[in-house]
Amino acid sequence: MAFCRFCNLFIIAFLSLNAFAQSDLESIAKSEKQRYESKVLFKKSLLTESYDIVYQRLEVDINMDQRWINGKVTTAFKPLKPAFNLLQFDLENYLTVDSVVSKNKKLSFTHLNKSITIQLLNSLNIGDMDSVSVYYQGNPAKDNSYNSFVFDMHNTADPKPIAWTLSEPYGSKGWWPCKESLSDKIDSLDVVVKVKKGNKAASNGVLIVEKQINDSQELYHWRHRYPIATYLVAIAVTNYVAYNDYVIYPGNDTLPILNYVYPESETNARIKTPVTAKMIQFFDSLFGVYPFKKEKYGHAQWGWGGGMEHQTMSFMGSFNFDLVAHELAHQWFGNWATCGSWQDLWLNEGFATYLNALCHENLISKKDFQNVMSTSRSEVVAADNGSVFIKDTTNNSRLFSGRLTYNKGSFVLHMLRWKLGDKAFFEGVRNYTTKPRISYGFGTTDALKKELEKASGQNLTEFFKDWYYGEGHPNYDITWSHVGNHISIRIRQTPSHPSVSFFNIPLPFVIKGKTRDTAMIFDPLTKDNTFTADLDFIPQSVAFDPEVWILCKSTVLKVRPTNSPEIQLFPVPVGNSLSIYAYRGNIERVSIYDITGRLVIDRDFKAEKIVKDSNELDMSQLSGGMYIVKISTEAGTAVQRIIKR
Repeated sequence: MAFCRFCNLFIIAFLSLNAFAQSDLESIAKSEKQRYESKVLFKKSLLTESYDIVYQRLEVDINMDQRWINGKVTTAFKPLKPAFNLLQFDLENYLTVDSVVSKNKKLSFTHLNKSITIQLLNSLNIGDMDSVSVYYQGNPAKDNSYNSFVFDMHNTADPKPIAWTLSEPYGSKGWWPCKESLSDKIDSLDVVVKVKKGNKAASNGVLIVEKQINDSQELYHWRHRYPIATYLVAIAVTNYVAYNDYVIYPGNDTLPILNYVYPESETNARIKTPVTAKMIQFFDSLFGVYPFKKEKYGHAQWGWGGGMEHQTMSFMGSFNFDLVAHELAHQWFGNWATCGSWQDLWLNEGFATYLNALCHENLISKKDFQNVMSTSRSEVVAADNGSVFIKDTTNNSRLFSGRLTYNKGSFVLHMLRWKLGDKAFFEGVRNYTTKPRISYGFGTTDALKKELEKASGQNLTEFFKDWYYGEGHPNYDITWSHVGNHISIRIRQTPSHPSVSFFNIPLPFVIKGKTRDTAMIFDPLTKDNTFTADLDFIPQSVAFDPEVWILCKSTVLKVRPTNSPEIQLFPVPVGNSLSIYAYRGNIERVSIYDITGRLVIDRDFKAEKIVKDSNELDMSQLSGGMYIVKISTEAGTAVQRIIKR
């Protein structure tokens, strides 16, 4: 049975202030889509899935003048299958493997079809620890269709060389021997980079060594002691300027925010990056302390148009508010809890998009947040089809659809927050991210659903069926009328796509009177529902979803009540005040006569320049009894009888 709930509401005016520019999100989605081109067709090997990576040490000598790298990757691993004697890494054919060494002995290997297959010295049992080192070299940018390693220049006034990596999702093998996987994280990592003197190398974790090793080279050693997905390992090299912002925790504990920026960008960056600390503190309060707090967070500037959330150090094309928030949010959703398949990509991108919006709500203003969500909604409902669920993960355009994966994914989270309430929603999300195998591991949509159900006590199967798997959105045709203080609201829903027969979600309204208002929440259970309620004031307007919670299109229209006269007088009987409502045209004059025909009240609203379809008259000077009321409006004249108490 349908029901309504009443609560007080403080209305916030809709004014535009620093609204999230849709072009910012489109730019983020476009850049992420471009970097996935030709990567998503990667097929996992049974050999690479048969062992677990415990540790990797990546040592790379980068020669930007010659566009060449010499590398050594040492991998400690444990077999997941018995009689394990073949080890396989992913590596592009255009890079040359010089040798593979274990225990000071060279191992036999083949390098074909973008894979290195290594014959181990002895067969290993499940759980045995062993390690190998792969020595390799080449130009990682020469034939790199992934653009996962780029040599470029910055500063047009005084060009300087720069190199950076971009591996998501399967581009790591374009520049180092690795295991491309969304099922196994590297438990621990060291990255050691040799660069030309005058440059700095940015990477994951904590910088433990920065030293000059000869007249022309410097060495940067980064240590990372948190599990990390292969695609989040990264290096960027140029003549960076480094500076820190800080998050200050209780007890004077600090988290450094390390910024590597171009010298020509330093002034602008120093103005924009400090907000990162406020964002981290805000996300801490919602989802738990920054997941890599023992090390750092940071930014490294690069030549790509958008950003990339490399673990503990995002690579940034700019430092605008939305990009900073989006990439930072990925440290929780994408890096700490990584999507377990590309079908679950919305868990990365939908959360990052929504957390960016939450930064608008909590660091700028609530109305700014509502503007962000309104813009997001307009983008989603611009077409009648499309689900958050990704049916074809080989379709790159669909994977990185700004409308569906980012905006609709964000709005699904927003409506879950609306449906469950802040307490249950944020508690459920926290429980999801801290769940074993998801915390520093991989998460799924089903796992998120289960935690939200536990926190709220609600069954969300129908919600996900409609809003996550289903395509499109509801269109609401809303009409309302009233007789005195009795209001009637009819809600008719038409789904935009046949995959969903009815979208089930509670709907918020605000009913306004002359001096008062109230919030009402209706929960339609069918496509056509009428709700009625008795208010303690006369309604003058009805607003549907003024705070932008529901993903939909809607129209709201006031109509004349069924079988009602053109003029309504209330209350009945009359007390010390008489309210008059005209359904057609403004009221021009009201004349009231007693039963002898004597004129006792005469108001010329037209002469007084009062233009309204409803008015109140003071009746306190009249004694009890029957009166005749003559109402003249733009549409004509009506006569009615009233009883004064």
